[in-house]
Amino acid sequence: MANELGIFSVDKLNMTTIKDYLKGGGQASDDELILLINLCKQNNMNPFMKEVYFIKYGNQPAQIVVSRDFYRKRAFQNPNFAGVEVGVIVLNKDGVLEHNEGTFKTPDQELVGAWARVHLKNTEIPVYVAVSYDEYVQMKDGRPNKMWTNKPCTMLGKVAESQALRMAFPAEFSGTYGEEEYPEPEKEPREVNGVKEPDRAQIESFDKEDYAARKIEELKEKAQPQKEVVEETGEVIDEITAEDF
Repeated sequence: MANELGIFSVDKLNMTTIKDYLKGGGQASDDELILLINLCKQNNMNPFMKEVYFIKYGNQPAQIVVSRDFYRKRAFQNPNFAGVEVGVIVLNKDGVLEHNEGTFKTPDQELVGAWARVHLKNTEIPVYVAVSYDEYVQMKDGRPNKMWTNKPCTMLGKVAESQALRMAFPAEFSGTYGEEEYPEPEKEPREVNGVKEPDRAQIESFDKEDYAARKIEELKEKAQPQKEVVEETGEVIDEITAEDF
């Protein structure tokens, strides 16, 4: 694998290589692989160096997303690039919006957005983008997923920076989307003997006491003596005493 990466050339990228070495490649359709190959060749991207991600779960359509680091790397190679600034937009305790430098906020500030500014040498006005937290936070089972729970400022800052770089260099990044802008695919639940594993919402709403009480009632019902009806006479016989009722 190391040798394959060391001699990687986007011109030699093919379906066999992707199926053999790229995670999810073996599950993809030919059309999905062709789309990935064409995107990589068009933008000179290396999927094995995490410049572009190929996300495939089960029978769900594949997602092809570009890393923020690739946008930044390509921007720094452009002679017209003069720097980028990134920050978050917060609501302070007095209900006033503030634009923080960098992806940092204090505990008493509420994250509501992020901003990015790309400076170009051939224009006095920088390219500016501001994004809303509510529009881009990725949810899972009704709440922010793990990454957006642990690093919301970082994730939203990446969204703003990726958008600003795409806007500043449309010829470089046309038709691409950043990893932070795609919703996390829902993994299909496993199924064993016709029973599907519970999802997160079902697990969290599970009431142990109620379940235990219902099981106890079921056991009590099973432990009750069963009564048998004799078809010929219509008599009810107790299984334990064998006496008529």
